[in-house]
Amino acid sequence: MGNVKMTIMVTLALGASVASADKFSDFKDAVAKKGCESIPYSDYRSSCQSQQSQVHDWCDGARGPVTCGSENITRQVKDNLEKEKKAVQELKEKRSKLQDSKSRASTDDEKNKIGKDIEQVEKDIYEGEKRVEQAQKDLETRKKLVDDAIYTLDKCIDYRRAVMNSFAAALDKVRNENETPEIADLARQLRTRYEEGKSGHEEQITARNNALTTCKNSRP
Repeated sequence: MGNVKMTIMVTLALGASVASADKFSDFKDAVAKKGCESIPYSDYRSSCQSQQSQVHDWCDGARGPVTCGSENITRQVKDNLEKEKKAVQELKEKRSKLQDSKSRASTDDEKNKIGKDIEQVEKDIYEGEKRVEQAQKDLETRKKLVDDAIYTLDKCIDYRRAVMNSFAAALDKVRNENETPEIADLARQLRTRYEEGKSGHEEQITARNNALTTCKNSRP
């Protein structure tokens, strides 16, 4: 019975020693790496990596626009459309008045002169309506850009926050790592790195949130 107890104790000790050695190796590897690879816990590291790949796609412009520019752009596009519509309406009113004048004209010369004026106004209306059509297209293009950017930025923020949460979870865990002095020392190095990196993640999220707010305020 005593031998069995001794065997169990030795086995447990060896198991703990192997586990400690494995953990030390994981931490040593993590300290030598950057980004998600610097997380020594496989589950958090794997989650971080899967989210990080999406961050690049959604935050760097590969999946869609990540900025709407100035809010003034939408206002300018809308103002231009209204200006062109107003110009066409004024031309149509001018044509109507000329047509009335022509119907009241008493001589052929006067009628011919007014007729030429009407022809010019009709040409101006035609050109003006083309400008209105283009202005409407510009507004539609602006609306699509804004809508696409809002969608892309929402995704970007979600994935970047998920990456930050992976590091936050890893940070909570490394704070309690003191199995051996060597592991505790590596854990302190990782903890410092995660804490310093936290502000970087927060800055990126804040920047994207600001861009998102601008886009929402830019909706036509």
